[in-house]
Amino acid sequence: MAGIDPGICNFATVSYGDEAVLYPGGALKEDEYYFAKKRAETDDSASREARRLDRKRTDRRTHFLHTLSKEIVAECVKRGVGTIVVGDLGGIREDENGDARNWGHHGNLDLHGWAFDRFTQMLLYKAEVEGVEVVTKSEQGTSKTCSACGRSDKRQRVYRGLYVCECGFVGNADCNGAENIRRKVLPNLATDGGRDRDNGWLAQPAVRLFDRSEGRFAPREQVIQTDREP
Repeated sequence: MAGIDPGICNFATVSYGDEAVLYPGGALKEDEYYFAKKRAETDDSASREARRLDRKRTDRRTHFLHTLSKEIVAECVKRGVGTIVVGDLGGIREDENGDARNWGHHGNLDLHGWAFDRFTQMLLYKAEVEGVEVVTKSEQGTSKTCSACGRSDKRQRVYRGLYVCECGFVGNADCNGAENIRRKVLPNLATDGGRDRDNGWLAQPAVRLFDRSEGRFAPREQVIQTDREP
């Protein structure tokens, strides 16, 4: 079974129970900023050039989501995973009072541009073809709960990328969240606290970056970074 935690910096974090993989959304952010800048330079927002830029941005986002969903399903098939549990981001745009949540200037721009629902739909039909079940579960409490002992305290998420618990567990915050999502459908793990399990892999996740030149995800060390425009 695999758990997926959708997010802002890491578009998807996948926990397989013995390994975690991060899929950063940097390529999406680069596209959003680049195309927003180029569109602002056009004289008319309804011009042919503006429409061309919009189509190109949409095509690139769609390709990213297709590639990511295909990659995750293929990895699940290779590992013999029968069920994928995806965190439900319903309500992420609202606070506890139902008002629009303010994530800051860049956060709001990123959130607006990222099609989490579309990604889940792509995952659904790709997984169905391979005989893999996809279920969604609320993310409530997964970011502040320790996947090692079950203690829940929002102060344990020290900052975006680090989770530290009083029980001694230290790991990547997104990986911790993804593992908690995975355990949403594994009652035995959710109740035993995972005390007898090795959680070291949650602190050292693998990273897959989107290689725009190849149109695929690859290990971070295999992706050549350039300063060229997207």
